[in-house]
Amino acid sequence: MGKSKRNRVQEDNIIQINKKKCIGCTACAFTCAQETKISVIKAVDNGRRTVDPKHGTFGASGCIYCGQCTLACPTTAINVRNDVGLVKEAINSGKYLILTAAPAVKATLGEEFNLPIGTNVGGKIAPSAKKIGFQNVFDTDFGADMTVIEEGTELIKRISNKENLPMFTSCCPAWVRYAELFHPEILKNISTSKSPQQMMGASIKTYFADTYNVLPTNIVAVSVKPCTAKKYEAQREEMGRNGYKDIDIVLTIREYAQLLKEKGIDITAIPDESPDPFMGEYTGAAVIFGASGGVMQSTLRTVTNYLKGNVSEVANIKFNEIDGYEDIKEATVTLGGQQYKVAIVNALKEIEKFLSSGKWKEYLFIEVMACNGGCINGGGTPRIEKKSQIDESLCIACGTCIENCPVQAIEYNVQGRAEVQNGKCVGCQLCSNICRAMAIKMQYYDKATDKPLEESYIKLRTDVLKNIDKESTIRISDENENLQNMYKNYMGEPDGEKANTLLHTNYLDKASELQNKSSTKRKKH
Repeated sequence: MGKSKRNRVQEDNIIQINKKKCIGCTACAFTCAQETKISVIKAVDNGRRTVDPKHGTFGASGCIYCGQCTLACPTTAINVRNDVGLVKEAINSGKYLILTAAPAVKATLGEEFNLPIGTNVGGKIAPSAKKIGFQNVFDTDFGADMTVIEEGTELIKRISNKENLPMFTSCCPAWVRYAELFHPEILKNISTSKSPQQMMGASIKTYFADTYNVLPTNIVAVSVKPCTAKKYEAQREEMGRNGYKDIDIVLTIREYAQLLKEKGIDITAIPDESPDPFMGEYTGAAVIFGASGGVMQSTLRTVTNYLKGNVSEVANIKFNEIDGYEDIKEATVTLGGQQYKVAIVNALKEIEKFLSSGKWKEYLFIEVMACNGGCINGGGTPRIEKKSQIDESLCIACGTCIENCPVQAIEYNVQGRAEVQNGKCVGCQLCSNICRAMAIKMQYYDKATDKPLEESYIKLRTDVLKNIDKESTIRISDENENLQNMYKNYMGEPDGEKANTLLHTNYLDKASELQNKSSTKRKKH
């Protein structure tokens, strides 16, 4: 099916560039090239250095909308489309408003309100949304448990039928778009299960709507996500039915914080509150969806449980690095008495090598997350403050960093070596990217304390989710009682006829959308 002109326009403005704010540091372009290996942004100089998509639009240039460029930009010159205005319109529309928030929101939203990195603010989501005007608030964690059940059932069926293996995870829309653009030959291997966001939206517009006698067309489902690609996913033509979408509006965590602040709501000043109970229960397995390896761990728990295996053994699986790969790890698991290899792909740096070499065919189940660390480091999460640090013992006094710093934050010191003026540094990383002596590194800071981070911010955020999982009474998705009721009373069997209609999807070969198909080396069959 051809893509509508409206959808093409929507896709092309998901990532936007404000040339007036751009300082020409090319942090966005460098990050895109290094983190995704796609490189869709180029530097341009028309009397003033700035950036553009390589082939006219982000969509035509092969952008997967992961938003890592927006995290790297020190001036917010490159940013994700802001949909706060749409939510304000919805609030004033008289429609039934429902908000659903991703697991990663618990671990990151607090940073926008000057709480230390690694603060769990899960109890602040429901009351803050209610103050804005939402009638119901659910955690997308419920949808994550649903995804585990659907994906786990699908994996067992594929094993039984010995078809379309290995199976790749499908919850990361940036990864799905990558496959559709650059490796359409593997689309049959991607799980057909929708992501937690889309399963949540589909269930709200059907299960919730039918139970409470609310017209689905009268519901506005708003999703708060750490991921910018979720905006792209929500507007895909197949993500809805009967004239309405599964999810109507997606806000990044930064956008949700903006909305709260505009409404005068400080999450640190309101008491904790649980999400609404109807679709509010979730397991520890659902929470860890927000971190790299979480989807793998959660799905294996349920599959092992279905096959009457030892779930505690699955919980202690050790993943080891694969020779020749830094960001891909593997483990051996026992399912139904048979041993299989599984793999976790953390970010897309090595995915081309992995797919083109045929290495992927050795595994049963492969989790792929486009962003380093998973959703807790998605393109819509709070930006981390950083400053350049120069190791004087390595500095060769070439002056390259001084000449190129876009904000004149580097000067020669009395020893004739380069020195950073912290008050001027915006953390654009240009100096560290071009330093031939590798004398410049980036120091990350916690804005709440204004102190350098001793641990990785990704680890601090991940630990929040892991601790919730450890402290949860129920840690296996299929033991979620609210979810059991949904299947029993409405959805029927997992991966059954109704579940297939509402909770599963299909993928399309989109290689033809690339403007410069002949020069890309990524499309290999």
